Amino acid sequence: MVDRFCSSKSSRAMELAYLSILNHVIRLSSLILFLLWKATLMALQFSVRQIGGIVYHAFTLYRKRFLNVFPNKPAVVSRNIGVISPIGWMLGLMPAVATSVKPDEEKENKKHLISEADILYNEHSYTKLRNLLLQYKGEENAEILWRLARATFEVAKLSSSPAEQKQLDLEAYGYVELALRIDPENFAAHKWMFILLDKKASYDGLKERISQSFAVKQHIERACELNPKDATSFHLLGYWCFSVAELPWLQRQIASTLFAKPPVSSYEEALQYFLRAEEVEPNFYSTNLLMIGKTYLRLKNREKAIVYLTGARDYAVASSKDLETKQEAAKLLNSI
Repeated sequence: MVDRFCSSKSSRAMELAYLSILNHVIRLSSLILFLLWKATLMALQFSVRQIGGIVYHAFTLYRKRFLNVFPNKPAVVSRNIGVISPIGWMLGLMPAVATSVKPDEEKENKKHLISEADILYNEHSYTKLRNLLLQYKGEENAEILWRLARATFEVAKLSSSPAEQKQLDLEAYGYVELALRIDPENFAAHKWMFILLDKKASYDGLKERISQSFAVKQHIERACELNPKDATSFHLLGYWCFSVAELPWLQRQIASTLFAKPPVSSYEEALQYFLRAEEVEPNFYSTNLLMIGKTYLRLKNREKAIVYLTGARDYAVASSKDLETKQEAAKLLNSI
């Protein structure tokens, strides 16, 4: 009797052990089938790196959800075999996998959006660019917001209405201000704050513009610190120095009266930053060549001025700005 009872108990234990193994085999097979099906559907949409991430996540989820949930108690395994079918398990896994993929999808979408935005900017399609980015103005993304500010500023310049220009410039300022609040270390946001803060101050009169000139300079200096490989930032800093050195006598007197320490700079300082921009990225901007030539003229260095003004005059025209620069350089060369 005892032998029969022991034999029955042993058989029952073996049966439950087999069921446990069968349970895991079913689950693992379901996982493989699910991954093959999912990978086929997403092969054209996702990169190899993303699909690898899905596989890794699914494997991790399988270990956590099943290997740890089912302890070494055959009775628990046998009761759950009928509850969790392979299809049910796959459907239960899908939301978790979808959740893991969603951030990657969003990241890729943002990359594509920014890439498209930069292409449109380089094509000078400013209105189309602005309309594209306006759809995302509610998102807390500094990269999108400073690009929206840039596009809005360029659209403002195309307007023939002074009131509309002002409205668009102030709108652009709001976008870049928000971008800096979201990401204070974003060099491009600082660069566009330099441009738009000065533009905003210009609507409030000479006193406000001079008052804001200190903050304006701080933003472009910060942009240069954050990204010393950006030639445009050094060009803009040089332009600030040149503009201050070029201030008419009357404006200098007004600045001295209004402020204990008015903004000061020199042509030498301006030249330093223009040349630094050219060192970072040679021939990157026709206007930088023009400004170097003009600065050398102010410093009475005729020979070097001719070299850079000739470069600006002969620069390949890719925009209306290049054309303006070409014409100004030719005029200055004829006057030397």
